[in-house]
Amino acid sequence: MSRRLHAMVLHGVFILSGISALIYQLVWQRALLTIYGSNVESVAMVVAAFLAGLGIGSIAGGWISKFARAPLVLLFGLAELGVGAYGLISLKLFDAVGALTSAQSHGLTTGALVFLLVFLPTLLMGATLPLLVAHQVRDTAHVGESVSRLYFVNTLGAALGAYIAAHWLLGSFGMSGTTRIAACLNATAALVVLLILRKPAAEAPAAVVAEVTTACEIPFRTALQWSALSGFLALSWEIIWSRVFNFASASKAPVFGYMLGSYLLGLALGSLLSPRVLRQAGELRGKLARWVAVSSVGGFLVAPLTAEAACYLSWELGYLFVVIAGALIGLTFPLLCHAAIPPGNDTGRQLSWLYLANIIGSGAGSLLTGFLFMEWMSLHLLSYALLFVSLLWIRNIAPRGEFRVLAAKVFAATGLFVGSFVWLYEHLQYKHEFKGGMRFAQTIESRHGVITVDTSNAVYGNGAYDGMIGTRLEPKAWLVRPYFLSAVRERIENVLVIGVASGSWTQILVSHPQVKKVTAIELSHGYLDLIRARPEVASLLSNPKLELVIDDGRRWLRQHPEARFDAIVMNTTHHWREFASALLSREFLTEVKAHLTPDGIAFWNCTESPRAARTGMEVFPETMMVMNHCLASNAPLEPDRDRWQKILAEYRIDGKPVVAADQIEGVLEFLNGEALPVPGDMWHWCRRPAMEAAWGEAKIITDDNLGHEYP
Repeated sequence: MSRRLHAMVLHGVFILSGISALIYQLVWQRALLTIYGSNVESVAMVVAAFLAGLGIGSIAGGWISKFARAPLVLLFGLAELGVGAYGLISLKLFDAVGALTSAQSHGLTTGALVFLLVFLPTLLMGATLPLLVAHQVRDTAHVGESVSRLYFVNTLGAALGAYIAAHWLLGSFGMSGTTRIAACLNATAALVVLLILRKPAAEAPAAVVAEVTTACEIPFRTALQWSALSGFLALSWEIIWSRVFNFASASKAPVFGYMLGSYLLGLALGSLLSPRVLRQAGELRGKLARWVAVSSVGGFLVAPLTAEAACYLSWELGYLFVVIAGALIGLTFPLLCHAAIPPGNDTGRQLSWLYLANIIGSGAGSLLTGFLFMEWMSLHLLSYALLFVSLLWIRNIAPRGEFRVLAAKVFAATGLFVGSFVWLYEHLQYKHEFKGGMRFAQTIESRHGVITVDTSNAVYGNGAYDGMIGTRLEPKAWLVRPYFLSAVRERIENVLVIGVASGSWTQILVSHPQVKKVTAIELSHGYLDLIRARPEVASLLSNPKLELVIDDGRRWLRQHPEARFDAIVMNTTHHWREFASALLSREFLTEVKAHLTPDGIAFWNCTESPRAARTGMEVFPETMMVMNHCLASNAPLEPDRDRWQKILAEYRIDGKPVVAADQIEGVLEFLNGEALPVPGDMWHWCRRPAMEAAWGEAKIITDDNLGHEYP
């Protein structure tokens, strides 16, 4: 086989490797968060495990590659087989380990197991790049070109993997089917390598493959530091962009995959363009300084430009801005490698150390920016902080005399968009409906996301409607739902609330005349700041009947298997939002069922999803719909008008009646509206036969098929 054809086939194989790697990342991250909870600590552990595996794997691959007779392509094929084999058993392994450990409260033990579950396969993934770079350098004797080409094809594959997983695979095949497809890609890559590329390419001219001695423009230790800093900035910008797109889309699950795919596509294009930059006249330090300056501006401008596009065109244009910024960032690593690594037998090992430094920096960016800086800083302030760090780096890179010119250009390019941050979230939420002067009454930013409150007291979580702040009951009001529990049960003393949000429902439940204790689980502590500032619900936090826990609801249930409740209430997110199926799936509702007393009731928001209601009928023998909520139990459900009237008359919140005496009859009229609730006419309730007639054929939601998240 000719050297050219050999290289083309090898590049194609590396594309398949990149596709499968990103598919695994998206699936495994989701699977582990479903098992162990979606709080920030779990996210940090999964990300750290991925990065550590890639980094240490690159060191192993680099160490192997320095042996002149090592069969690098063969080892690559074996690594792909190993990843594919693990992929086939991964979800079952995760479930088995999760069943043994998720109920434990020992965070260190659980965290170590999560780390190991992801670390082992990513160790093999990380070894592939230095193996193939060393193989290519043996043929070309050109480090920058070899890195750029292989980095391009692998990152291009990763971008394709992110796109197709988010747009097609997860929605069509679920998590288990998607991992099988990824394993097939690994097997295909391995077979091509082992069967077609087992023989080496035709010998290259001696002048090409011979060891080359080149003076490096950047000391290797300096390059290690700069590679880490490059990774830190790249991941930090990605986290900022993730928040912008998550907010603009109201937390639609595929959007992260699209944004990640756009970023990876940009990185791939930047890597592809880097040889042209290398061939340009001038010293590498100057080129590197200029591209760091340009990439910093590109990273900074994604947020304000996306907000402007949301207001006047379409927020989806932001994907294009991410591709451009990613391309600018993608130029940095190949330039750094070419400036610091001479071609030779030690190329793969040195590349692996630069790669590890880059991954360490990326991990630091993920942890520090995502879980520390975003807790303290607004998106606006954080963007400028990253820009300042970039300028400090440019000052160290740039030849004497160039820094002032570059800094001036950076400030000029970014200063034009300072005002865009003032209405950033308003533009992203209201989009074309935005009008000058529209401002949120309150905006709370934390590492968990963004909470906004408009002037009508409507609460939005990450851009999606989260309910109104208020507790007063009136006829024809949607707030009849939490009060309806007393219509079907005579005794409700111990209540679990999953998802506190604005606090309105929790305030209603903790004030119930019969309730003795309410345990409330909330993932984002930002909602507590919201509750403190609102007089309608502020007293909730000082109510002695309330036990408030900041945690993931699913994980809390597994860690408290002995807990039993008269009612478990979940007025949670829209059925189509990211992670919504984790609270609507058959598996989760089965967990809820196990925590009810014999006649306990579960009450959760289906947000008009027939599949969510059908799933409830699959798990519980007794169900009814109350507007858009499913009410379920193991014991019969039958409304009692007299009991409900008595409870409503006794109900007080902060010493005031929840409903005026002359309006109680209007509220009780709800019991006369027995009919299937439908969009546009929801102020009704119905029994199970009506639910079965309407939605009995709907597909149930499971942890594997992810419900409505990936249509």
